[in-house]
Amino acid sequence: MPGLLAYSCGGLGFLALAALESLPVRLPAGPLPHLPSLLSTPLHLRHILAAVVSTPFLLSALLSTHHLSLPTLAASALFLLYALAPFAPLAAPLPLPLLNLVLAAAFAQELLLFAHRRPSTAAGIENQYFDLFLVPITVCLGATLLATHRPEAATPRLARAAGLALQGTWMVQMGFSFFTSAVSQGCALHAQSRADYTIKCSTHEDYHRARSAATLQFNGHLALLVLAGAAAYAIVLSIRSHPPSGYWMLTK
Repeated sequence: MPGLLAYSCGGLGFLALAALESLPVRLPAGPLPHLPSLLSTPLHLRHILAAVVSTPFLLSALLSTHHLSLPTLAASALFLLYALAPFAPLAAPLPLPLLNLVLAAAFAQELLLFAHRRPSTAAGIENQYFDLFLVPITVCLGATLLATHRPEAATPRLARAAGLALQGTWMVQMGFSFFTSAVSQGCALHAQSRADYTIKCSTHEDYHRARSAATLQFNGHLALLVLAGAAAYAIVLSIRSHPPSGYWMLTK
């Protein structure tokens, strides 16, 4: 199950990035700290994790001979550039708006990659999953462009975290829907290589049912993300508004 493993690992990596993205961070004003303090900085942890996530995709694109390897290589290279940019031996750290511009270019390349990922064979139901995958990528791209204008604002960062989380869960869903017995009834995987595959169905009704199932699955992931975000917001709000122990001053 190499396909399932790749999608699952990529999805879990996006979820970890979403968790770090939701933390309030700032780019240090001075030179980069030493390694022990560097690893304790959420911003640099995010860049290290981004490098870990993007490197396997970059290596896979370099070793692949499929026609999709070049767009994948471009997107992975941009994500890796964004991840390694803060560690460049420069006299001063790169400004956060410039890093956000590089990240926006990476999301734009990812958007083009999945928007044009069409197998040469008949259109399979995997295209429905890829079309729905464009939604969280667009959210990440828009949030990153907003963060370029306001680097320290919390709203674009949280929106990007939500987009990354939805990308992660949807990647895991695609892995199970494509490469396991969880594929829609009446449909089967037809693969020519590791990167060239399509999900064909027996009848038109099977295609229609499979596409409807994909839309329902995406709505379920979106609802789960909204519920998780609301629960996290309620927990944070309750912690911040918890009254301190001790006596309260009497009011008139």
